[in-house]
Amino acid sequence: MRAPDRLPGVNRRTWARWSWAGVAAGMAVLVAAVLRLWQRHPGDVDPAGAAFALVGTAVTVIAWWQARRLADTDPQAAAILLAGRVLAEERAQRTQLLGRKGKDAVIDVEFSFHPTGGQVSAPPTGDLGHVAAYFLGLPAPRRLVISGVAGSGKTVLAIELILELLRGRQPDDPVPVRISAASLDPDLPVRETLARHLTAAFRLKPVTARTLVEAERILPVIDGLDEMDETDEPGYGSRAARALRALEDYEHGLERCSLVVTCRTDQYDTLVADRAAPRGVARVTVEEVTSDKAWRFIQAVTDQEDPDRWRPVLDALTRDGHVLAGALATPWRLTLAVSVYEERDPLTGRYVRSPQDLTEFPDELSVREHLLGLFIPARLAAADPAGKGPSAEQTRAWLAVLARHLHRNKSRPPFHGRVLSSTDLVLYELWPLAGDRPRAIGALVALATCLPGVAVVVAAFVLVISQLDVVDGQVQGRTVMALGLLLLPGTVALSLLKEPFSAWREVWSPADEVGFRGVRGVRDRRSAVLGGVLAAAGGSLAGVGIVLKFGTDLPLWVPIVFGLLFGAGMASGRSGEDVPAGLRRGVEARMIVRNDALLTLVDALTFGPGLGFILGIWFAGLLDGLPAVTAVAAGAVFGMSLVASWSPLLSRRYLGLLLSTRGRLPWRLGRFLHWCYDAGLLRISGIAYQFRHRELQDHLAAAPAPPAEEIKAFPKS
Repeated sequence: MRAPDRLPGVNRRTWARWSWAGVAAGMAVLVAAVLRLWQRHPGDVDPAGAAFALVGTAVTVIAWWQARRLADTDPQAAAILLAGRVLAEERAQRTQLLGRKGKDAVIDVEFSFHPTGGQVSAPPTGDLGHVAAYFLGLPAPRRLVISGVAGSGKTVLAIELILELLRGRQPDDPVPVRISAASLDPDLPVRETLARHLTAAFRLKPVTARTLVEAERILPVIDGLDEMDETDEPGYGSRAARALRALEDYEHGLERCSLVVTCRTDQYDTLVADRAAPRGVARVTVEEVTSDKAWRFIQAVTDQEDPDRWRPVLDALTRDGHVLAGALATPWRLTLAVSVYEERDPLTGRYVRSPQDLTEFPDELSVREHLLGLFIPARLAAADPAGKGPSAEQTRAWLAVLARHLHRNKSRPPFHGRVLSSTDLVLYELWPLAGDRPRAIGALVALATCLPGVAVVVAAFVLVISQLDVVDGQVQGRTVMALGLLLLPGTVALSLLKEPFSAWREVWSPADEVGFRGVRGVRDRRSAVLGGVLAAAGGSLAGVGIVLKFGTDLPLWVPIVFGLLFGAGMASGRSGEDVPAGLRRGVEARMIVRNDALLTLVDALTFGPGLGFILGIWFAGLLDGLPAVTAVAAGAVFGMSLVASWSPLLSRRYLGLLLSTRGRLPWRLGRFLHWCYDAGLLRISGIAYQFRHRELQDHLAAAPAPPAEEIKAFPKS
């Protein structure tokens, strides 16, 4: 069985300690049983042989655990694993940001070195195609700040740097890992922040993540420093400044760490003026796209069969003082224009709009609002020409709800002690959008799942008491055994009653519970299969032995089936099920909640009945008048209730969010966000969805909210 993600008031590390304590107690009980058998049957049991067997078993278990521990703490092997996952994710992000149609027509943005008065020097200029060589040419420690105006391509430049570094990576080189700055807690040590991110975003074990950080195998790439504060002029006490000071304190030995940071030019200028910027950095500024490069990009990604369609725009770009020369001076705006004016009618194939309309706007603001207003229907028409997904009106309304939530987070005080992100859409942390209602719903769900298990224990206790018979001051041995057997389920039932209160009291899920707990390699799959086979065999043998012992009328295939369920639950909990390739790469951010919920369901339907059968059939043999079928069914209900009550906190909160936002957000929110990602409206950073660009988020946040009844009236997805 998968270790419960959270016992009431107990984190995963404490659960591991209790697990080892349980193993030790089990060994002690086994030793006591062997000694008891030897006392009762001295000629049948060899105590010396039994002792050696127990010692050998203990040594084998310890050796196996140490081998796994050494494998998990090998920095070189872990770095290779992480590099592969980062490479797959950043490749997908690059394709999504640049567009599949124009992936071979990338705008080769240029950047120039911006001296900051320090002693760091660098080449005066560079470009997208040689950014890795530029970075590697910096003096150690390599510390680079990429600045530029909104939409200038800072994130694309950072992604290109990561990809190039990974392609030429040597075994001892650090792995560049991109982290959304808005998700950072500036009051946490950088080492802890990096370890948490590696665990959550790339499914590394906590011990493996800490090993990589301590071994100096991580190059942090902090993307979007300007998005940490609501103001355009962050001061010395801002979140961005505190994050930079935390990075300044992050050292490797006696030397400052290497890092990469992206930030808008004006915000970083303010940080420099307030002396909040880090020391010893090489700052480069991404230049605006020249008219010639904009011309070449449009020609490369548009229809070559009708080049005259874009002729008015191309002429306007080369005309001095024309509005379009400034309005389309960034890669983001160029991408907007191409997306909007390359939209075709799905039935006729004709272009919906003429690019000449772009030349008729009086100012840059009008051009921007025009393009942003048409971006969503244009992207949906390109990604879903058959119209099988949500309509443009639905998509715009649902995204606007999320955009307004992020906009409110800019000026919102800490929510239950945590500063909420103004850019990141993390599924299991979106519940504050509905206030505290998801917490209440999560507590009710915990109560509903634990009540059946508590009811079974109470009924079993009443049945035992009803058969209590004291003869000559003594209680029947079977009754004593039944009470003893009821001790463990009774204790568990008491802990289940505490679960709803813990679900309400515990606001945020502990960091060590967040992340994927799936298959991590061939070694883990083999371990999962081995554990499942052993559990199935042991459960089946125990069930058959109990049936034969008490002479019940159950056929022998029943305990075998329940034993197989028990083994399947053990295997699924250890392996995390056969997850899709996207999950193994760490790309699909929606999988965190869905995978945890599915694992809980699988465990409840496999391990729960298997555990309950063993308890139920034993009670059927100890109590008079209790049919075996009834006892087994009650035991299965108890087992399923036990597993379901220990479901992850984040899954219950997510369910509470969906129930609290009916009519405002789609029921399958995770699927919708990933659909928007595939359509090019959102991007993924680690485990968070983000709007494709901050301009799109602000545009949707400023749009008036339609009435709820209008949203419900939209066509179903």
